[in-house]
Amino acid sequence: MCKEIESCCTPIAPPWEAPQVIPAQLRRVNNLIFRKIGQIARTNGVEAVTPMHGWIMEYLYRNSDTPVFQRDIEREFSITRSTVTNILQLMERKGYIARQSVAQDARLKQLVLTEKGRQFHENTMLALHQTDEYVAGLLTEEENTELLRLLNKLYSGLK
Repeated sequence: MCKEIESCCTPIAPPWEAPQVIPAQLRRVNNLIFRKIGQIARTNGVEAVTPMHGWIMEYLYRNSDTPVFQRDIEREFSITRSTVTNILQLMERKGYIARQSVAQDARLKQLVLTEKGRQFHENTMLALHQTDEYVAGLLTEEENTELLRLLNKLYSGLK
């Protein structure tokens, strides 16, 4: 039994190479995708925001007809309260979002895109869509389908 376990867990790469474990490889790919987003964004004149800022602006844009609060961002993107606080403060300082008081509870602040945020959103989304097309183009349609299926399975299992 031990030999079976050992053989299934024996690394394929030589010991001097980094292990090919799933989290490490996902992180490497993630870093490269973020680098590609940055390259494409610069060609579209988008340099002042991170990809996460772009995704938050997209979320606010898509949900502009309903009130959105910080907790909604935390849940949607699976990020901690402190991280969201820092991101939103920076986006507010840059003029991309505004926090508006809610009549029924003065403690709650609704998040809304400013006009500057709406304009920046369009350029950011163009960069993200171009990156998505580039990355998807590296794989066949079947490979893309399988990759998304597996990533969604991992996401559900880790959530």
